[in-house]
This record gives sequence, C-alpha cells and structure tokens, in this order.
Amino acid sequence: MQEKDLLYVVERWKSSLENLILILVMVGVGSFIGGLTNSIAIKMLFRPYEAKYIGKWKIPFTPGVIPKRRDQLAKQLGQLVVNHLLTVDSIQKKLADRHLHCNVEEKIEQEFDHFLLKSTSIQQLSDKFGINLQSNQLKEKIAEKIVEQIRVYLQEHHEKPIKLWLEQAVTDEDIDKASAFIRNKGIDLLNNEETRQKMEDVIQQYAQSKGFLGNMVLSMFSREELALKVQRLVIEYLRSEKGYQWISRAVNQEWSNLLEQDLKIAESIFEKAKTQDLLKKVIQEQLAVEDWLEKPIQTILTPFTDQVKIKIIPLLTDQLFEKLSNNVPEMLNQLEVEKMVENQVSSFPTSRIEEIILSISRKEFKLITYLGALLGGLIGLIQALLFIMI
Repeated sequence: MQEKDLLYVVERWKSSLENLILILVMVGVGSFIGGLTNSIAIKMLFRPYEAKYIGKWKIPFTPGVIPKRRDQLAKQLGQLVVNHLLTVDSIQKKLADRHLHCNVEEKIEQEFDHFLLKSTSIQQLSDKFGINLQSNQLKEKIAEKIVEQIRVYLQEHHEKPIKLWLEQAVTDEDIDKASAFIRNKGIDLLNNEETRQKMEDVIQQYAQSKGFLGNMVLSMFSREELALKVQRLVIEYLRSEKGYQWISRAVNQEWSNLLEQDLKIAESIFEKAKTQDLLKKVIQEQLAVEDWLEKPIQTILTPFTDQVKIKIIPLLTDQLFEKLSNNVPEMLNQLEVEKMVENQVSSFPTSRIEEIILSISRKEFKLITYLGALLGGLIGLIQALLFIMI
C-alpha cells in the first residue's frame, strides 16, 4: 500500500512538473511574441524609409507609416504650430509680459552704458550705419528747411501786426542803444575824408547855380572852408544832447511805425529769390556742422543719462512692444509660419524625424514593448491553464 501511495505521489509530482513547464513555456512564448510584435510595430512606424520591391511587386507595409505619411505629417505639424502653439494670442500675451519688458529695458540700459564708455563721433556713427553725411549738404539742407519754415510762417501770419512779435522783444534800452549806434555811425561818416570831399562838391555846385551871389560867397570863403565849417557844425550838433534826442525821437517814431505794419511787408521782401539766397548763405556760414560731426556723441548724451534711463528707454521699450504686438498678425501672415514648418519638416531626412520622435518618446516606446510582452505572457498563461483544464 505504501508503494502505491509513493507511485501516486510521484505521478502527481511528474504531472504538476509537466504542467508547470507547459505554463512557463507558453508564458515565455507569449511574452516573446507579444514583445516582439510591439517592437516590430514600433519599428514599422519608421522603417523601412523607402518602399521595397520584389521585381515590380511592392512589398506591403513599405515604406513605414511615418515616411509614407511624411507630407501629411508636415502639413499637420504646420497647422498645429499655427493654430495651437505659435498663435497671435500667445505671442501678444508674451509681449505684454512685464518681466520681459524689464529684461529688455535692462539689456538696453547695459548697451547704453557700454556705448557711453566709447568715444564715437557723429560722423563715425553715420559711417558705421552706411549713412553718407557731408557737411556742405547738411548745411544746405538745414538752411533750406529753416527758410522754408520761415516762408510758411510768414504766409500763415502775414495779416498780423509786427508788434505781436517785436513789441515785447525790443525794450527802451535797445532803442537807446540803436540811437547811440546811429549817432556814432553818423559822426564817423561825417568825419570821413570822402564825405568832406562830397560836401565841397555840393557847395561848389550850389554856389555856381546861384550865379553872381554864389560866386561872391565863394570869393569870400573857399569851398573847403565852408565844407569844413558845415562838417564841424553837424558833428557838434550830433554830439550834443539835442542832437541825440532828435535821433532818438526819429528812431522811436520809425520803430512805432514799423510795429503797426502787417507782417506781409516782410513777406513781400522774403519772397524774393535774392533774399532767400542771402538768408541761406548767412545761415550756412553760421552753422558749425563740421564741429558737430566731429564731436563725440557721448559728450552730448552724458548730461542726459538719467533722463534717458528713466524716461526715454522705458518709453521706447513700451512703444516697441506695442508696435510689435499690433503687427503680430501681419508678421505671422508675412512669415507664413505654417508653410515654413511644413517645408522644414518635409525636408528632414526620415532618420532625423525618427531620431526626434525617439528622443522624446523612447521611454514610452519601451513601455509599450514591455506591455506587449506582459499581455503576451498573460495570454500564454491563460492558454496554458485552459489546455491543462481541457
């Protein structure tokens, strides 16, 4: 009886071992097939890169899914970028980010400080940017602009009296200075030898025009004596207080008359080509353009450093971002981002696309392979159990 029991136990153990081996084999085969199938399926997404033929017969499933659908993939990626990634709203939202504004302002300030450490003339700066600045041309342009502005101003205000501009600009002290200047110039003119000679000629002509009486006066006094006498009398009168008051009254009267005139009297003079040419010439002679061009621009900007950093740079930055934000739709339309992405992806080698996708999803693909092996093993286990039960 004990021998039969021993044999029964051996047979049961042998049967269990066979069943265990069967289960392990079927689980192993199922896992291998499941993992291999998923791995091949993943490979078939990319491989082969090109269609394979046996003679004229095309082998099915060649090329791989992604190489076969690359053009469609490129188009879909372009639409994805434009419709969901690089959208107008997303770009405008980024441009409205104050942190970005502050970063840009800080970068501009750094570049501005670096620029101030240099010594760059306006001429050098213009040459760097390919701008041809010639001093003569600048003088001409500036003079033309000034003259044009004066002409326009005179046309717009020609019916207004001159006193609106000059009455407050010229004081009594200025009138006194003008009167003194005229008196001094008059005295200098009378003291001139040429003036005395002219007076002698006038006296000679006047005396001769009076006939006998004139000749009698010239016989008593020479024309030189009469001219010298008249010259001294006029000079003494001009130097006297009465003479000065006379000149001052005359200047004040003429100034008052001028103030009551309309600006059109100046317009009529200004409209003459000779007047404008003369004014342009005077302006060009007074413009020190050569010195401006050779002067370092840093010396001009340094006194305004704080204002530039506090007011100008933030204002320019805000205007720059506002301009960019307003033009985002047009910029994207001009760039044709969708077409650009599509062309770029289409030009990629399939191996490059595979490398990109695998670099992103390599871990997930491995998990898919392992999942296939797991599912294959489970299926093998179920099959083994069913086989044993049946």
